[in-house]
Amino acid sequence: MSRRNTARDRALRIELLRARAAIERQSVAHNVQELGQSLTPRGLLETFIPRLGGGGGGRKPPSDLLLQAFSFSRRYPMLLSMGTALLSKAARRKLRWWKLAAGAVLAWQASRSLRK
Repeated sequence: MSRRNTARDRALRIELLRARAAIERQSVAHNVQELGQSLTPRGLLETFIPRLGGGGGGRKPPSDLLLQAFSFSRRYPMLLSMGTALLSKAARRKLRWWKLAAGAVLAWQASRSLRK
């Protein structure tokens, strides 16, 4: 009796592994297809300038563009550091305004996250 159960369990495990492998193959195929679409010139341009995509329809509010710039700077931190290095001389002159602007952005982000 125990041999029959182990044989059934083994057959069941094999079928589950086959099903899991089929699902993973499907997922990989889907991800490869999405990657191929996002690596087209239009897809790459939509990554940087979402307005050109035509998916959203109308204009996006400046807050969404600012949030996208923030996420872009987190994805590519080297660009952010190069930009701050270029602006550092101007920032030294107007350091107070930069601090006020950074504080305003942080307060805005905090209020936006509290609303959600």
